[in-house]
Amino acid sequence: MRIHTGRVTAAVALAVFVLLSSTVAPQPLFAQEESAAKALLEKSLEASGGAEKAAHWKTMTEKGELTVHWEGWGTPHAECTRYVKRPDKMVLDQDFSKYDNPFFFTYFYNGGDVWAVVNLGVRQNPRYTTMMTRAMKNTGGMYYYATECDTLFLVADIPDDSLVAASTVNRIGIVDQGDTVFVDLDKKTHLPVRRIENGGTQHVLLGDYKETGGLKVPFRVTVYQNGAVAAEYVWEKIEFDTPIDDAKFEEYRPPKKPKASG
Repeated sequence: MRIHTGRVTAAVALAVFVLLSSTVAPQPLFAQEESAAKALLEKSLEASGGAEKAAHWKTMTEKGELTVHWEGWGTPHAECTRYVKRPDKMVLDQDFSKYDNPFFFTYFYNGGDVWAVVNLGVRQNPRYTTMMTRAMKNTGGMYYYATECDTLFLVADIPDDSLVAASTVNRIGIVDQGDTVFVDLDKKTHLPVRRIENGGTQHVLLGDYKETGGLKVPFRVTVYQNGAVAAEYVWEKIEFDTPIDDAKFEEYRPPKKPKASG
């Protein structure tokens, strides 16, 4: 898939997207920056273990602990497990009962269908669909951006903030089916250290990288919503290509609603 790039800042990114998506041939400056952006992406893929490794794993299992920050509930902890089976299956299980909290959440993504078991009740909600669709894409990391996204561009001027020092990262912007995501790549390691999503309201910090299955992956993921910590995943184990029965991704699937006659 062809990647187009351009020098933009976060403040004017939306306006530039229109220009980048047009059919006008890029000027030499844009062509030069396209090469620079592709080089950054390739360095990031190589640093994580290479595009071939990233492309060919079939399953991923993550086990660890989740801490959430809920107003009125403090910071409950959960035993957390995520199962992924390419190309389109994922289960995210969050069991707070181990730490004496009365919550059970299991989210399912299967072929684009999304549902959840919330405290033993099966639910469907557009918010769950958005969350799980994005999470499924993010399991591919930089490889997903390189192969599936429409537009990639460099952000020249990165404002400093309290989460990541601008001087330590290169920022690239990605347009994915109309949604815009920014990724900060560490200048020394070339590994992603932050994703900025939801129009800038959600920042996801990625850290504690370790090698497993030939890939370097983050074992700590911290989610900020509107500047405050919302959740933190600390994975104890991440494994690739361990068998996962397809039946796991069908559990509690709600029956399809009959089409209205008419």
